[in-house]
Amino acid sequence: MAENSAEPTNRDIMILLQNVSGRLEVMEKKMGAIESIEKRMGALEKDINKLRCRTLKLWVAIDERVQKVDQRVTRLEDKVDGADIHAAQLSERMQELEKERDTLRDNVSYLQSQTMRNNLIFTGVVEDNTTGNEQPEITERKLRQHLQDAFKIARDVVDSIKFERVHRSPGSPTPGKVRNIVAKFTFFKERELVRKLWKQLDGSVYRVFEQFPQEVIEKRRKLVPQMKEARRLGKRAYLAYDTLYINGTAVRA
Repeated sequence: MAENSAEPTNRDIMILLQNVSGRLEVMEKKMGAIESIEKRMGALEKDINKLRCRTLKLWVAIDERVQKVDQRVTRLEDKVDGADIHAAQLSERMQELEKERDTLRDNVSYLQSQTMRNNLIFTGVVEDNTTGNEQPEITERKLRQHLQDAFKIARDVVDSIKFERVHRSPGSPTPGKVRNIVAKFTFFKERELVRKLWKQLDGSVYRVFEQFPQEVIEKRRKLVPQMKEARRLGKRAYLAYDTLYINGTAVRA
């Protein structure tokens, strides 16, 4: 403005207008920047909304998947619980069947042993195989002679003993080996008469045994060491069928 006049000059007005114009330009630039920021914020909001939608959909999908998995796990747990119950029932049934099997085996062994009740097995009696298998009548004749010679039984007693069958152990004759003689006595008391004379065979190559089913033989074999040890300790021990008795106490294999 002029120093000596109250009225602005054109120059003052131009300067003022320039100042205003400069300030407007600055304002316009700021407004442009704000618009740019608003646009960017709008785009960002759209992206955020899209992400929110996608996240929501993803959470819904995950939730559905989790629910399906939970349902499947529940079904599997039910099946496992059912399987455990079934397995327990099967295990119990298996134990019952095993007991029944063992009982049946014992019964079969007992019935077999009853059929062998009157049998004795004689070892070491020379076998004649010059004409093939030794004939039963020859085997019986040899056995009767063996009872006189080895068991020291009188001839008339030997002649009175009755046999249902006398034969060699099953199998083909083998050179250099002697098959045992299996004798089925008609009367049990006569079998016992012969069996109780087993001590007469001490010091000889001959032996006499009761005949038992294979299952009973296996049990007796397992019990023999215990019987020998008990006798070594001075205890009264003996085998009866498939049971060991030590001082009156039964011991089973």
